[in-house]
Amino acid sequence: MSIADVVIVGGGPAGLSAAIWLGRYRRDVIVLDAGAPRNEPAWAVHGYPGVPDPTPTELRRRLFQQAQGAGARLQAGVAMDASGSKGEFSVRLEDGGELHCRRLVLAYGLRDYVPEIPGLAELYGTSVFHCADCDGPAFAGARIGVLGHDRHGANLALYLRHWTPHVTLLAQGRADDLTGEARHALEEAGIGIAGPDVTGLVGHGGNLTQVELGDGGVIRLDAIFFHLGSEPRCDLAEKLRCELDDDGYTVVDRGQETTCPGVYATGDITGPPHLASIAAAEGVRAALTIHRSLLPDARHV
Repeated sequence: MSIADVVIVGGGPAGLSAAIWLGRYRRDVIVLDAGAPRNEPAWAVHGYPGVPDPTPTELRRRLFQQAQGAGARLQAGVAMDASGSKGEFSVRLEDGGELHCRRLVLAYGLRDYVPEIPGLAELYGTSVFHCADCDGPAFAGARIGVLGHDRHGANLALYLRHWTPHVTLLAQGRADDLTGEARHALEEAGIGIAGPDVTGLVGHGGNLTQVELGDGGVIRLDAIFFHLGSEPRCDLAEKLRCELDDDGYTVVDRGQETTCPGVYATGDITGPPHLASIAAAEGVRAALTIHRSLLPDARHV
């Protein structure tokens, strides 16, 4: 049975950055990639140091190429289960195969809950977004709508107010759910509330032009933001009995190691902020920690 030094579950910025550094350190590393990354619909990855606004596909291509150049092995596949303990882990694949390793990195990311509104899918990633930090600055001064009806929606609208005075909260027929405090904050910030359901989004060439409401009204907007929550793309952390925090994120220490010795977690599953640059940094931190953990005792004094 072949045992790799490290198996990395996930081929996004976190997993590939870990692979690059582990490869540089001449570790035998396998990256298992299921495809369909979280940010795939986005038109660009913003704020990644040294690479101005690449598409998610282009950034992944560059990271894949660099990881392969460093000696990492890249394998397409879906992880269904994982078991074992430090030094001897097994990862079972959807096709029935297995991978074995001494250290395991969980970098499989999150899956967002996307509103089911006619026309939204065609605009998702170009003028409809789930991440205000990533895409808010690109719409400075624009007309922005926020899908939301509670404290989270109000806070997202207030956050986006930093970049533009033209923000409208689209309450989806649930404006009565807003507290008096939230209403007051929105009013003070000059943020309007549209109460009726959003029944459709209209756009052209990926650009939003207007929002249709259930009462027959229309609001002209340039972009829409939402955050309905997200979930891990798989449950390997739970199967390995890694501790999760109250929000469901995987708990890690300063070296990205989980509460299961020999298992490391990086990227979006460790909690916000969910940015590609932070995911990459966590991947590098995990790689350095793992390399040191694999050195023989004789290399420490």
